[in-house]
Amino acid sequence: MTTYGNQTTLLNTLTLSEMTDLVKREWLAGQEEYQKNAKQLFITEPVGAGQGSSKRYSEIDIEKYADFKGEGANSKKAKAGVGYSIDMTARTFSKEIDITLEMRNDNRYTEVGSKITSLANFCENRMDLDLTHRLTFATSSSYTDKNGETVTTTVGDGNPLLYSAHTLVFSSTTYSNRVSGDPVFSQAALEAALLLSATQLLTNFGEKKSMRFNTIVTGDDPGTVRAVKQLLNSMADVDAIQAGVTNVYKGTYNHVILPDLATTAVGAYDSTKRRWWFVASTGQGAAGWQAYLGTWIAPQFLPPSYGDGMDIHNYNWTYSTYTRYGVCVPTGKGIIGSCPTS
Repeated sequence: MTTYGNQTTLLNTLTLSEMTDLVKREWLAGQEEYQKNAKQLFITEPVGAGQGSSKRYSEIDIEKYADFKGEGANSKKAKAGVGYSIDMTARTFSKEIDITLEMRNDNRYTEVGSKITSLANFCENRMDLDLTHRLTFATSSSYTDKNGETVTTTVGDGNPLLYSAHTLVFSSTTYSNRVSGDPVFSQAALEAALLLSATQLLTNFGEKKSMRFNTIVTGDDPGTVRAVKQLLNSMADVDAIQAGVTNVYKGTYNHVILPDLATTAVGAYDSTKRRWWFVASTGQGAAGWQAYLGTWIAPQFLPPSYGDGMDIHNYNWTYSTYTRYGVCVPTGKGIIGSCPTS
């Protein structure tokens, strides 16, 4: 016979009678440890208490080349300037669950109860989702998150993260960090992205700059993951017919898989984004992609005890977890993406 259980935010013997009745059960885990990979793409900065609720990030550039000085003539002054700015605003996230006195006393499966009340990964899971969605919504100016809050995703120039005509503060030149035609991942597509990095990466004065692109980012689409692994691990050029041809990309890039890349704002699967991929300059501080995670309060877990976290009127215990952080991406320089929809 098939039976269906109940869902609840209050662990009690009525709603979850399966944990206190006479039937002996084997419990199957409904969800294993969630894979959290997005944080490594961002520069993490602890902000802490007493620092206000926002923090501003600003670009600063200086000219790249010296100028010719004629005999007896004065040297030309170097130009330096503050580029675009963007503000990071802290947001608080939390989760809690209650358990009755009776459930605490009568529960036959203390290990299962402990797993339910631990709330161990809720905050870190939400942080990973929000970081991932900066790429999921890289072509949008904003999105409405799973709680109905508007999240602005533009970079400093007011355009989406991936855009074909990003502007510069001190030059009329524009640059693109979206691969033309949005091809699916392949060696040719990667080289098209790298061509953008070689031709479109500019300072705010319009002068060419360079970054070391070292990371390929994808979702968990099997075909895309296979194509990346084949490119990075093959002994020879993946497009070569003859044997013995060196694969120049072997071991060159770190492959980061984001399980929630192809999702909607609420975390449901979105097939139109399953083949999206990015190449980025990460883990290099100020020399790489400027994407920031600011932590005002690291994830905290508050377990209850008698007199603390207990409702004195009914003796229910409340388990709670919370965190406070902000995310911002000041510039599109340092990341290039392709957004195939099929």
